[in-house]
Amino acid sequence: MNHAVNWEAISAIGQIVGAFAVVISLIYLAREVRRNARAARMTAMESINQWLRELGEHPQLTEVWYRGIHDFDSLKGAEIVSFGSLVLQLFHIWVETYQQHLEGHLAPHVWRETELSLRDIIAYPGIQAWWRLRSHWFTEEFVKYVDQAQQTAGTPRLYREPNVDQS
Repeated sequence: MNHAVNWEAISAIGQIVGAFAVVISLIYLAREVRRNARAARMTAMESINQWLRELGEHPQLTEVWYRGIHDFDSLKGAEIVSFGSLVLQLFHIWVETYQQHLEGHLAPHVWRETELSLRDIIAYPGIQAWWRLRSHWFTEEFVKYVDQAQQTAGTPRLYREPNVDQS
């Protein structure tokens, strides 16, 4: 009989150790999820900051960007490549941020900032022209999201363009 009590005690200790291990694992998992979410937020912000830095440091890119967003058809030769590269890079940043948002890894304010910038930029006719040519490069889900954002984007005003009635 004494032998059976020892097995019961060992079983009870095993259950306590197992429960303790589960608690430790859950704490570790929660920390990793928080750290990954923080890293996703940082990656999104670093990517857009790098994109903006490139644009700001290269006046010729700034010129191509500004002209291209207003009139895609005005671009010629290498300008088309430069503009396309800038827009593609920006859309890849938005895709990554969109996916992080869907997976719940972004703080609401980070997603709001991203969404507002997308809506402002997609309102420009040059971006819309590029999107019509290249949207097939993206997932159907993201295309639907961008198309919907484009429909509700309104008048472009990112660069202080006047209202139509203020011209």
